Amino acid sequence: MKTPSKISVEKDITIANLITPDFYKYDSYFEESKHKIFLKSWQFVSHQNQINNIIYPFTFLENLIDEPYIIIKDKEIKILSNICTHRANILCHKKNDLNTIQCNYHGRTFDLNGKLKQAPGFKKVKNFPNKTDDLKNIPIKSWNNFIFTSVSNPINIDGIFNDISNRISNYPFSKLIFDKNKSSTFTIDAHWALYCENYLEGFHVPFIHKGLNADIDYNNYKIEILDHGVLQYTDNKSPLKYSQILNDNIYAYYYWIFPNMMFNFYNWGLSINIVEPINKDKTRIKFLSFPIKGLSQPSGTDSDLDLVEKEDQEVVLSVQNGIKSHHYNKGRYSATHEVGLHYFHQLIARYLD
Repeated sequence: MKTPSKISVEKDITIANLITPDFYKYDSYFEESKHKIFLKSWQFVSHQNQINNIIYPFTFLENLIDEPYIIIKDKEIKILSNICTHRANILCHKKNDLNTIQCNYHGRTFDLNGKLKQAPGFKKVKNFPNKTDDLKNIPIKSWNNFIFTSVSNPINIDGIFNDISNRISNYPFSKLIFDKNKSSTFTIDAHWALYCENYLEGFHVPFIHKGLNADIDYNNYKIEILDHGVLQYTDNKSPLKYSQILNDNIYAYYYWIFPNMMFNFYNWGLSINIVEPINKDKTRIKFLSFPIKGLSQPSGTDSDLDLVEKEDQEVVLSVQNGIKSHHYNKGRYSATHEVGLHYFHQLIARYLD
């Protein structure tokens, strides 16, 4: 099926309409997003301290891109293709501490830099080996021990990381500890972009998140557009009773990184949401908790993250059902509250052009 029409979003938010609901309904738009957005995107892989082996295989965007990669934790962190250069066999299925990578199909071996070491049966082959017989080195970005990778032509997101580093320069990244018990994975029957859209505006907070709204100064809610990112933040409604890590009584800094990553900085630590499309009607959400050593992610309150997540998912599922209506076309943006949403839609239009 061909894409029904070109996605377009008016630059002036005061006269712009929301993105066409066809974007969420047609497989063709989903396939375009896969190839034109997600293949170029940076994706979070792991925190360096979570990798305890020399060879660590993983899949880049499982169920969407399904690209097999290997993290190599040697003298430096690197990422290699997990595909044998002979006949495309998957090389590694389990993490290990070996010093070579060997293909179990025909015995070809590679060193930890991806260079071909041995290729049984190829003595009579001319002009062999060459660079194409080595494992491909994959783009990697390491920031405060968080590891990211891409497939090709990765989108530049350095400006977002620079903003974080400048805005919260004293944040104790070295003291962040992954909390497995507070981390979880959800699968919801909704389009991936709807989840991102909900995140990109605080407009719904007083109506959906009563507990969160009681904690924050909603009247002082701010939105800033970054290059391929959006920052939202606001103050605590009342001064904190304990030492604050974020500046100026800030409740949290919410950073969204195009197309599907959220880094949320709190006074207790960092939470990360990774929104992974499975198909146009199904999305996997990875929620990762990194409290600061000696602190913990708050729980048991009306504003704890588990409850807020549940409330968000309920409204996203409601919108997923509503977006299919024959009577809904497309509404307008709130020029006050939906600046981040408008920018997200502009980026979608740009990359699908």
